[in-house]
Amino acid sequence: MTAIPHSHGRKSRLDGIFLGTLLSLLVVGSLAVLSAARPLPYYHQALERHFLAMLFGLFIFALAANFAYEAYEDQFWVVYGTVIFCLVAVLIFGTVHKGHRSWIQLGFFAFQPSEFARVGMVLILASILDKRALKMEDISTVFMSLAAILPIVALIVKQPDFSMTLTLFPIFLSMLFCAGVGWEHLAGFMVVSIAAAAMPFLYLFLSVYHPYPVSGSFLYFFMEVFRSKGAEFALLLILAAVFGVAYYVNFLMRWRLRPSLFVVFWFLLASGIVGGVAVSRKLKGYQKSRFTAYINPHSDIHGAAYHVHQSQIAIGSGGIVGKGLFSGTQSQLGFLPERHTDFIYSVIGEETGFLGAVLVIFLYAAMIWRIAGIGFNARDRYGYLVCCGVGAMFAFDFILNVGMCLGLFPVAGIPLPLISYGGSSLMASLWSLGIVANVGRRKYALL
Repeated sequence: MTAIPHSHGRKSRLDGIFLGTLLSLLVVGSLAVLSAARPLPYYHQALERHFLAMLFGLFIFALAANFAYEAYEDQFWVVYGTVIFCLVAVLIFGTVHKGHRSWIQLGFFAFQPSEFARVGMVLILASILDKRALKMEDISTVFMSLAAILPIVALIVKQPDFSMTLTLFPIFLSMLFCAGVGWEHLAGFMVVSIAAAAMPFLYLFLSVYHPYPVSGSFLYFFMEVFRSKGAEFALLLILAAVFGVAYYVNFLMRWRLRPSLFVVFWFLLASGIVGGVAVSRKLKGYQKSRFTAYINPHSDIHGAAYHVHQSQIAIGSGGIVGKGLFSGTQSQLGFLPERHTDFIYSVIGEETGFLGAVLVIFLYAAMIWRIAGIGFNARDRYGYLVCCGVGAMFAFDFILNVGMCLGLFPVAGIPLPLISYGGSSLMASLWSLGIVANVGRRKYALL
């Protein structure tokens, strides 16, 4: 008889470490934004928007933490329809900023639907993978999941927002892995993803170091693949011939590998190549410059490589304890671009030094660890998968942003969750964390 009130009491408790790291990151982010935005001409307006978004985000967090997360699965089509509607609406009514039609202007506040659509994608995938729990070894599960998110990906690419798109597939792959999809299916999807990601990078790499290949050479033909659809088709035929020869050798050597294996692998590789070439042709000039600057960072220090160069100077000059809050030279004197958004980690590194930079890493690691812990202890598979998706989302955002600031990855325009200035990113992050908090709270729920 004592078990029921005990369970009910535990139901209302939030995970202390999870909540503590979340609030700590918000405090660190607020201090960083106060410092980083200080030289901006619209400083007071930026602070007003940031703190208003934080208050509204905390309100969303509180609502989500008290709203039964199972309802998202029950109302699958409502969630899916809302995500598609918002992404279509931004293409029709959205305002163009820096070449992207990604925002809908609501008075003095700009709303970015793709940030919320990404959280919606996690909820959608979790529902699909939960309902197909007994068919994880079936390739149809992967295709069904992929078919569900492709319209979302296509609408975000249409904006075009390649930075946001970049984060979707790692989240998708992580959720498939956590759901227990067969290794052969994961490997196949990774072949497509790696091929698609490698093609634009390889093309830009060759453009930098071999801008004028000899006519008639293989290198010349490969470069033509990105310029001519005829050459692209020829490459696919050459790959088919290579796989045909490989199968013939397999037949002669009696290795007993099934013909379908060669066909499937060719199809996956061809899909990745076609996707990668399509992305390469869609890249805008400044996006190509970012890749070029990453490949050869000393080629254009005052141009495309300027952001990363100044970021590295800022972080390196911070030393062990930093120069002090509001005292960073690179940030306060305006040398560091986008210091309150994409490069806010550089401001933290400069003003609080190695200790402050490591503290941020520790806080993120602790929060992601608790998200994983809440997921492993969830009352059902759906809650577990939602936590997997949210944890992967934060992990990849953090890795990409910090890696970008350190020069380990190309500049991708990915904000640092809970820390960077940005209303939509902050509110969407707090919404997703509120859902995680509810998963933890409902572990002991009776209904």
